[in-house]
Amino acid sequence: MKLFNIIGNKDILKNKRVFGQENYDKNHISLTHRIPAKVAAFILVVIMVNVTLLCGIGITVMIQQDMYSTPKENTIHNTYDSIACNDISEILHYVKNDYWGLAEHYCSNKNINSVYITDSESKKLIWKYTSKTMQENPVKLEFLYMGDFEDYYVDVNMTIFSEPVIHDDYMLANNVINFLYSMLYWIYVIAVLAFICGAVSFVFLMCASGHKKGYSEVKAGWGTKIPFDLLIIIFAIFLYNVIKFFFFGNFYLTKTIHIILFVTIITTIITTAFLGWLMSFVVRIKLGEWWKNTIIYRILRLLWRGVKWGFSLLSNIPIVWKSALIVAGISFAELILMVFSWNDYGSMIKLWLSTTIILGIAVLYSAFVLKKLQKGGEALANGDLSHHIDTSKLHGNFKKHGESLNNIAAGMSIAVEERLKSERFKTELITNVSHDIKTPLTSIINYTDLITKEPCYNEKITEYSQVLLRQSERLKRLIDDLVEASKASTGNIEILFAPCEANILLTQAVGEYEDKLQSKNLELITNQPENPIMIMADGRRLWRVFDNLINNICKYAQSSTRVYLSLETQGDEAVITFKNTSHAPLNVSAEELMERFVRGDSSRHTEGSGLGLSIAKSLTELQNGILKISIDGDLFKVTLRFPVIK
Repeated sequence: MKLFNIIGNKDILKNKRVFGQENYDKNHISLTHRIPAKVAAFILVVIMVNVTLLCGIGITVMIQQDMYSTPKENTIHNTYDSIACNDISEILHYVKNDYWGLAEHYCSNKNINSVYITDSESKKLIWKYTSKTMQENPVKLEFLYMGDFEDYYVDVNMTIFSEPVIHDDYMLANNVINFLYSMLYWIYVIAVLAFICGAVSFVFLMCASGHKKGYSEVKAGWGTKIPFDLLIIIFAIFLYNVIKFFFFGNFYLTKTIHIILFVTIITTIITTAFLGWLMSFVVRIKLGEWWKNTIIYRILRLLWRGVKWGFSLLSNIPIVWKSALIVAGISFAELILMVFSWNDYGSMIKLWLSTTIILGIAVLYSAFVLKKLQKGGEALANGDLSHHIDTSKLHGNFKKHGESLNNIAAGMSIAVEERLKSERFKTELITNVSHDIKTPLTSIINYTDLITKEPCYNEKITEYSQVLLRQSERLKRLIDDLVEASKASTGNIEILFAPCEANILLTQAVGEYEDKLQSKNLELITNQPENPIMIMADGRRLWRVFDNLINNICKYAQSSTRVYLSLETQGDEAVITFKNTSHAPLNVSAEELMERFVRGDSSRHTEGSGLGLSIAKSLTELQNGILKISIDGDLFKVTLRFPVIK
């Protein structure tokens, strides 16, 4: 679908008019968005439906009358013969009752050339009629009438004008037959072309439904505000009344043009209404969830809300009272059924009372026990492992279930205590061992530094001392990272929350690593909004997260590539993104990179401990943030999300 082109900007806001629309070139507007094109297609569909229907009626008449094998004169004669039967019945009725003037008047208003009524036996002329405008070579018709015409048979000889001049059934039949014979084969071509043209216009109209000039997506119109099932009822009532009016009304049509106009008007009204209804339905489908704008859906949703409200109300009632209400309802329903099915009310009441009492006691006891077990389960779910269920008054399976809950509480207490002991042991082990290692390591670093500063004439000793100093400092950083990772993962780091401007912290981190990025020949591209984005975090810990991520980029990014840092808001979140191209194939998954001591460079030729991402993730989560890693080929992407302070 074509969109409007704005000079220097091609963005179109969803369901809103584009700024500067008056400057658009109208030739760039899609045809489906033009109102004249839709109106033309609508009118064309209506016209083609009428043409196709009339052609279908004509083809049906041709086949029924066998026009393809019967000459036109024979078809006209046969049609006149069927019309003349009705006319002869009327004329004989007038003649038999001596209404000769009415019979003559009837004949003068028809395309009747002459009528001769004679006795079948004596050939005596009973009545005759001759038109004042006699025509040569009229259509001759002969009839033998037998019945109660004064107890004898009559012969009727009638001639019809060969060229009808009066608008009656004969002229109508003559015009229709002449027209059909002139269109004997062309009518199929016209019908096919009309159908194809109408189908193409119909498809275009359905595709264009809902599209408006100035909008990039489907726009709801006023017709879509009416509930769809109500629209169906309105259309059905309208269609019923139209059919009833036109097909059951007293219409007497004698001209061909009148019949064509009659059929055209009916078809036009029905087609127009149907197209309007169908276009509204198509727009609703394009907008999605069309069933929601129906009266049935609203009623069902209201009933569903009532059912949910009833269940929620019932769920808030204590289990004992809930059980009592259920027993009362069942007992009442049972009483009603027994009243209508029993004759002995005395025995019925006794049976009903006994069953109700037994059922009530059993259900209420079960409800009391379930309430006690429910409280025990809720206590365990809330972490109260010291809660103990009294099973001395419980029996059967209820008692077994209560004892199982007590055993679960005891087992969970032991497991939690062992887990806490293990976590404390690991944290203390890492802290103590790190402290014990750092003490001699500090001495090694200090004395190595002193050795490097002493004058020495042996270059090998100087080189060895520098290597020793570099590796000892690396070991010290590894120990510091290990301690920090342990504290971050166990939450033993104090977080001081305060409003922080993410823009400033990210800019400072970029400034710190600008020289290092340039030395690696990395082009840094940043994208930050001008307005400050405030988040609630610990500035010192957030700086450490940025430091770890940018340092990770400096270590593992491919030289002579671009590094992208962006800060934006998405909804109520501040989103910070770091993207770079890895210099080595990333043969590990994003989940594995988040684990401790895992690096993207599995050969371990690069500097690093493999703890940077793990520390960054733990520190981010301690500040109520989310850190997510995604890998696409050699593209490495880290996304940070923090809630925005307004």
